Amino acid sequence: MARPPAPPSPPPHYRPPGTPRPLPGALLPTPEHRPAPSGVSPVAATAVAVLTLLIGLVAGFFLGRAYDDDASISSSSAGTIAPSPTAPPATPPGDTIPQQPPGAPPSTDLEPGGLGQFDDPIPVGQAYVLGLYEIEVLGVTRDATDALAEFAPANPPPPSGEQHVLVELAVRFTDPNGLGSPGAIPFFVSDGDEEWASFESRCGLVPGDLRDTGFIEVGDEAIGQVCFTVPSGAVDDLALGTESFAGPLWFALP
Repeated sequence: MARPPAPPSPPPHYRPPGTPRPLPGALLPTPEHRPAPSGVSPVAATAVAVLTLLIGLVAGFFLGRAYDDDASISSSSAGTIAPSPTAPPATPPGDTIPQQPPGAPPSTDLEPGGLGQFDDPIPVGQAYVLGLYEIEVLGVTRDATDALAEFAPANPPPPSGEQHVLVELAVRFTDPNGLGSPGAIPFFVSDGDEEWASFESRCGLVPGDLRDTGFIEVGDEAIGQVCFTVPSGAVDDLALGTESFAGPLWFALP
């Protein structure tokens, strides 16, 4: 014969009839603790939660770093754009600037062509834009022995059969983005057969030496003299030369 089913258990806070009411403030009976049906212990659940939190923190850190790197690359790229090149000077290199009549505004109407060769030198009274400089011959002293001795009595006289020659020049700088050094420009004279460089001269101290003018800026003009020691027989046939992109460039001497 089957056993009848057990009566259901009363609810946790059930009070049978006749049982006195509990005093105020008394603790009520608590239900019995039952383990989670999944069988996962509280320690394991806590470990899983902590591990999940750590994974989230690490992922967030690297995502933030990646965003910061992208932002820094974007901002740095914006500051590396090269500025547009400056406008070229009004008188481009290689143009001859007529100065006749004296005081006339510079222009670039004269085509250089073969101008500047020894047989067709830049005429007296004209300047020439060569690279970053505008060069013009102002005058010449073909026998500068007395002028040099007056300036510095210790200056030596020229060797026998030779003469000291002084050439006065005006040098202007044309580049708005730098400084020029007229004293660094190489100058030499020639009679068509031989050349004599200024650094080889035996003039001594030179009055208004172009090498002492220092640095100049765009629009500045340096006026100075360059001295040469040459054979006396070549003095009347001299032309002044300097280096250019296509070889020597020659100026007539007055």
